[in-house]
Amino acid sequence: MGIVTEEQELRCAACGETSAQTVVTEFDADTSVPDLDMRPDGEHRSYIKYWVSKCPHCGYCNAAIDIPVSFTKEYLASDRYNCFDDGLAGRFRKMALVCEKNKVYAEAVKACLYAAWVNDDLGDAEQACECRKAAVKVYDSHRAEFANDPDMTLLLADIMRRSGSFDRVVREYKGRQLGSELITVIAAFEAELAEKGDDKCHKADEVPGVTVI
Repeated sequence: MGIVTEEQELRCAACGETSAQTVVTEFDADTSVPDLDMRPDGEHRSYIKYWVSKCPHCGYCNAAIDIPVSFTKEYLASDRYNCFDDGLAGRFRKMALVCEKNKVYAEAVKACLYAAWVNDDLGDAEQACECRKAAVKVYDSHRAEFANDPDMTLLLADIMRRSGSFDRVVREYKGRQLGSELITVIAAFEAELAEKGDDKCHKADEVPGVTVI
């Protein structure tokens, strides 16, 4: 089956205009071994272009343009919002901004990460690093919101390491007990990689003692 999409008319939550948007209605489950930052394999990563939609009238970018907003449409005309281009990575960066405005901080972090994945696939290591640093900035700006979210805390270990923040990963994750034994073991592996100055992509099945089914 792969992926099934259909065109739907959606009303933009920011400006009220309607437009045709491509919506995923069915997709195969991903059974591949993910990267440590949960990036899926190439086939499933090709679906990423459907993870962000843009209103052609006002430029609102989000997982769907009918997601309610807590800001006025004037924000979408600001220099801050429009400092990113309309490429896929740029749309994810805009999505991150609106998610942060909407106070859904985990989604803002993920949107920055998705932008990094796009740049990874384009071979643009510098921009991928910048996107990961943007994800860390969102996390640091709203850290209290993640205090009880060990999964997100673990995800940030990989994002920090991939962006070159080796000392911080070692300082914050080496010997740290997180939400479960599994998460603690993966965090220790992230710290071990950071101690080696390793900013490369690694798969979840590389973690010693962890079996990925």
